[in-house]
Amino acid sequence: MELTLGLDEALTLARAADAIPSAVTDVRGGPQRVQAQVKVHELPGVPGAVRMATRMAGPVDVRVEDRGVTDRTWRVAVVASHPVLRMDLSGFVTEAVRGQLGKLPAGVATVHTQDGATVVEISLDRLGPLVGEMLPAARGVRLRVDDVTLGERLRLTASVG
Repeated sequence: MELTLGLDEALTLARAADAIPSAVTDVRGGPQRVQAQVKVHELPGVPGAVRMATRMAGPVDVRVEDRGVTDRTWRVAVVASHPVLRMDLSGFVTEAVRGQLGKLPAGVATVHTQDGATVVEISLDRLGPLVGEMLPAARGVRLRVDDVTLGERLRLTASVG
């Protein structure tokens, strides 16, 4: 089975599932990457001092890079930078992503900071049951996710069994 969604469709589904807040705007895809702007001051849980500073500084540019699948683990890197203020935002981004991933069942994804980027590692073995729950026609079917790619289109390849 192959599921391919345009970036706009994937974004609509992610917003409906409350996985991407409305503070994320201007989302666009490219080869193995997605770029967006984030109004940090509008994100939930941002401390007051950070909220005030980021409101004045303006949106942050965020790039999500598909690093591919190795050993049944899909890796993406999130890199955030401000067009004017030059500072490493990876620690802040890692904590924000960790908060969002906390909504998933244990073991589906882990997150850590590496070389100025937030690296998210997603277990394809644990992703299969989640995909099965999201697709009405696949409920009760054991799906094995074989591959995932991110870019202008989100593509997921899975097999039954």
